[in-house]
Amino acid sequence: MKFLHLLSTEASQSITLHCLSDPPYGGFSSTGPSHRENTRLRFRGWNKQISEKDTLLEPHVLQDECKIQDGSWHQSRFVFHTQDSRQLPIVDIQDLPTGQLNSQQHIEISPVCFL
Repeated sequence: MKFLHLLSTEASQSITLHCLSDPPYGGFSSTGPSHRENTRLRFRGWNKQISEKDTLLEPHVLQDECKIQDGSWHQSRFVFHTQDSRQLPIVDIQDLPTGQLNSQQHIEISPVCFL
């Protein structure tokens, strides 16, 4: 990993959070606040830096449908792009809340693209 970081000038990675009957990502809402605005998903990078909304490595929100509670699966998609390649890969996701009794969720993490 150190070799990749030394030879790269930038890096990118995407994370998709799939959810059923649970809106846990209100802190990143790109279309407006949700009823759980106090919930703020945080990501910890390779260099131990925490990235969340309103930080230097704030993820770009491509899609934020997890606030839709209609009994169907939805997803929230985040993309990280940085010119400090030591910030990626994302190694931990923090403050992923437990939802309602019947909610389900899973995380899909893409490989890091070092450039």
